[in-house]
Amino acid sequence: MDSTPVTGTTSPSCLVCGSAKSSLRFVQRGYPVYRCADCGLEFVSPIPGPAELAEYYDRGYSVPLERYAAAGARNAARIADVERWCPERGRLLEIGASYGHSLAAARERGWEVAGVELSPTASAHAREQLGLSVFNCELQEAPLPTGSFDAVIMWHVLEHVRDPRDQVRRISELLKPGGFFGLRVPNVTSFGARVAGQWWPWMCPPAHLWFFSATTLPRLLDACGFEILEVRTLRGDGNNVYQYALMAAGNWLNELRLSLRPRPNRPADAPAAAAASTSPGTAAPAMTQAAAPSRRLPEAAPRPSGLLEKWLHLLERAQPVTNALARGTSSLIEPLERRGWGDELLVYARKKSSGRVAA
Repeated sequence: MDSTPVTGTTSPSCLVCGSAKSSLRFVQRGYPVYRCADCGLEFVSPIPGPAELAEYYDRGYSVPLERYAAAGARNAARIADVERWCPERGRLLEIGASYGHSLAAARERGWEVAGVELSPTASAHAREQLGLSVFNCELQEAPLPTGSFDAVIMWHVLEHVRDPRDQVRRISELLKPGGFFGLRVPNVTSFGARVAGQWWPWMCPPAHLWFFSATTLPRLLDACGFEILEVRTLRGDGNNVYQYALMAAGNWLNELRLSLRPRPNRPADAPAAAAASTSPGTAAPAMTQAAAPSRRLPEAAPRPSGLLEKWLHLLERAQPVTNALARGTSSLIEPLERRGWGDELLVYARKKSSGRVAA
């Protein structure tokens, strides 16, 4: 199977299954998003070049130190979850180590740790303030010995890279035989993704280029020499299901209004969820993003209509109510989120002893 990232716009090949049966789902912020008809992987095509991505991250993608520093309990809980599969601990590598707080939590729990992080600011903080060994480079460039780690974690990174297959293969090389790999990505088949469509907060190219599901991600890992141990979904940083339902209702009502009152000479109002994902009180992706550069659409978006602004204000006011409702019904909702509704997909895998990787 060809592992080269998609670079064409005509019948782009699927990274996971190799099929050329993909169809354009929509264009989001100037980037075409396709869905494979055979396995369901969704992906941006063509993949932006390194220079375009570097420009985007330099000017429009920042890592909020305060937010990461305040997540100490969450970081420790995630490391403890990894230890279910690797209780003897050992050497742990984090790809996308950010400011180093997860690695610091792992070190406190007895792990020998190292990390890779592309942000010069974040990696410098990890080294200078936390005393961690964090390399500021691409994973393939990091001076890490083959077969030297017992576990690798990768939290919300794989959806960003130009070639996920290449990344996973390199991780397999770095792990000892039987080593464990834990990763988290947005779940494109979550309840929120289904009802919000292209306005789902994690549908945000060029930051996110690949949109995995509980079917496609395990299939990719298996092809790269891993045995799947566990697949589950979580709410993560996603919104609650009641807020998503309101967004969906707004989208449906807006589409109905436009169908009844077509205005061919004016751009259609954006669906309610388009801006709701960034309204105060609404959960957002882990990284803070500026507007993505548009290669095909005008940079200046039209001001929302008065009706849309009222709806967005209503969504904002409803957020505390839906949050309270979600807390009150957590015993009913959380099992659904673990069984596929959650915005976050968590997969644990083990390197196959044979080490055989599909071509």
